[in-house]
Amino acid sequence: MFISFLKRFISKKPQTSAAVEEGNAEAITLFQSIAQEADGAFFERFKLYHQNTMTPIDLLLFLPDRGIYFGEKILWTVDELKGAQVERSSKQNTKVSSTRLENTEWRIHQKLDDVLSFDSTPIERFFWIPYLSEGDFDALDSSFHKLLPKGRLIFKNEPKDSIEEKLKALAPAQLEPFSLIKVIGSLTSHTLLLPTETNPFGSLISEEQIQFLSTPLNNSINLLIGDYGSGKSTVLLRKALLILLDDPTQKVMIITPTKLGGELLRDELIGLIDYAAVRIDISSLSFYTPVQKDSADYKKSFQESTAILCDDTDHMESDFIETLKKQKSSRYLLLCSVSASSESSNDTKLINHYRYDARHHLIQCNAQALLATLLSSIRQRMETASLSHVLIVLPDFEAAKEYKKVIDDTLTISCQILTPSFSLQYRNLDDLILTTPECLSGISVPHLYLISLHENNDYPFILSRASETATIISLQNS
Repeated sequence: MFISFLKRFISKKPQTSAAVEEGNAEAITLFQSIAQEADGAFFERFKLYHQNTMTPIDLLLFLPDRGIYFGEKILWTVDELKGAQVERSSKQNTKVSSTRLENTEWRIHQKLDDVLSFDSTPIERFFWIPYLSEGDFDALDSSFHKLLPKGRLIFKNEPKDSIEEKLKALAPAQLEPFSLIKVIGSLTSHTLLLPTETNPFGSLISEEQIQFLSTPLNNSINLLIGDYGSGKSTVLLRKALLILLDDPTQKVMIITPTKLGGELLRDELIGLIDYAAVRIDISSLSFYTPVQKDSADYKKSFQESTAILCDDTDHMESDFIETLKKQKSSRYLLLCSVSASSESSNDTKLINHYRYDARHHLIQCNAQALLATLLSSIRQRMETASLSHVLIVLPDFEAAKEYKKVIDDTLTISCQILTPSFSLQYRNLDDLILTTPECLSGISVPHLYLISLHENNDYPFILSRASETATIISLQNS
């Protein structure tokens, strides 16, 4: 009986006992352990997104001192291979039989090259045969032994030290280890925090955030809960991207409390798409605010959408959120907030923080000295920093108008007042910005001034907008 190698490569998964499945789980644990001990990374059922393609990879292992290994899972069983022979395809069909492996290796190389501009990370292939022991393989026809070198095969119940020896034999040790952030950050660049001056290759998001991204949304209501600065907006954006990468026919609506918040998310998404070397149809994404809920465009986008993702729902009217819940129908609905009114099985809580609480300095003075104290502090900051890196938060818009006039006249500049309808389409954020707490969604600046005329219960939210430092100028207790 002749068995095509290609057919066996895509054969259906055989019926397996609980014991066999347990053995498979143990093998996966061994791969994870090998990666962890080497400060590397391991992925099962990895999806490699590159340009407009998605390449599934059964196993992907990165060891910093060796490079990348990608594994194909071959589901052969002893019973189906009894008396079988296998042979390489003829020259005429060589391209057909080698396409999958060569294409996978090419995609990995190309992804790294497109993200990093240049990369020399070694890539090796191996095969995992979870239903055959080494003895089972040895008993097969010699044609199998010619086709598949044992040095590239990981067998059922193979011990950890044996797996490690095979991997080491495939790729020589490097004098200088490869960077985990550069390599894995490039292959999973849709889950990467983009490069900054302090992190030139970006940084990897936390395990809990990766877990959220890899878990499909439920058809009921999904809640993403986390403290200020825990990365809710970051993973919401990447969730939207993953939805469209996995299925380009989807339509995603993102709702933010302010127009600027949506524009900042959109700009971040465009930057992420460009950096990640992937392609999506931007028209599949729409950004709205609750204020637009009665407009024709909003209603049309809502009807066409298959997923609705809401950021900072704590700063949206409860009636608007309840309406979304009632009208969601079969759509996926994700609500991001600091807290939940009641817990459910679809809640995800983020514990880690991307942005830590800003170091803040408190200045207390009488009412007559508030503005003078602010002006003095701004003058000092102008000597060493750009005013585009400063945000002033005031109690209300009347106060913002009053402060703007005095600041403009005294410092000979032109401040901008950030309102809920502020749009980057007509203005920019290059000037000194004055605003109120309700307009802070999506904003982050190096330094923030908070003018507090009375006790504010939402200090954590306001101060979380400053990623580095903040100054609170408040009234002295009488």
